[in-house]
Amino acid sequence: MSNPAFTAKPVVVTIHTTDFTFTPSVTDANNYSNEVMPDDKVVPAYKYLTRSVDSKQKDELKGYLDTVPHLVMELYQKVSEAAKGDIKITLKN
Repeated sequence: MSNPAFTAKPVVVTIHTTDFTFTPSVTDANNYSNEVMPDDKVVPAYKYLTRSVDSKQKDELKGYLDTVPHLVMELYQKVSEAAKGDIKITLKN
């Protein structure tokens, strides 16, 4: 494998009229997994997004995350899926 499975390129997501740039790392993804609890999935996703967004966009992103219902989880799903790149997992039994 010549390229790492987890993308190193930025993930750009448009929210309303603003393009937000995320550069999640493997550490960000691992921290999310380690912080998820059965009764708390939103706070780790919020941290993942605010840690990986361009620092100049953090305050504007928080404005959306703090006021738009369900945006945290929907955005987390989009960013983490895009960051995975086109790696496919296939079960062969």
